[in-house]
Amino acid sequence: MKQSRKLVLYGMAAAMLLATTGLAGCSTTAGVEATGKTSWNEEGARGLDKKIIFNNSSLAGDIEIVDVKSALVGDVMRVQAALRSKDKDTLPFQYRFDWYDAGGFEINSGAGSWKPLILTGRETKTIQAVAPDPRAKEFKLKIREPDK
Repeated sequence: MKQSRKLVLYGMAAAMLLATTGLAGCSTTAGVEATGKTSWNEEGARGLDKKIIFNNSSLAGDIEIVDVKSALVGDVMRVQAALRSKDKDTLPFQYRFDWYDAGGFEINSGAGSWKPLILTGRETKTIQAVAPDPRAKEFKLKIREPDK
């Protein structure tokens, strides 16, 4: 009896989560996120740990993040990402970079605006950004469908 009650509660929680996600709409959250975090190996060489998350299945089918790079310009992080359209049609979307310090705290929270970008069929474009602050050691590239 206890186990069936837990399943009902989990089911209700999942349904509520899906309902609130559906109400939020696709333009309020990132459909694709690419994260990068500065790391150092045993020899002291700087590296970039990368991870890509698809939160929107239609964008996952339309956009591919081909490459993500970072470099230090002085002591400020610079990021470059190559995006490719997997579709033969024109694909409009928006992107922005969010920046985080070594502890994972966001720097200049909410200061980055969503920038429009259009990819034509099977086109690859490179986007870039420079951290607003030398404390930035991590970034998150967010991609979403444009506001309608």
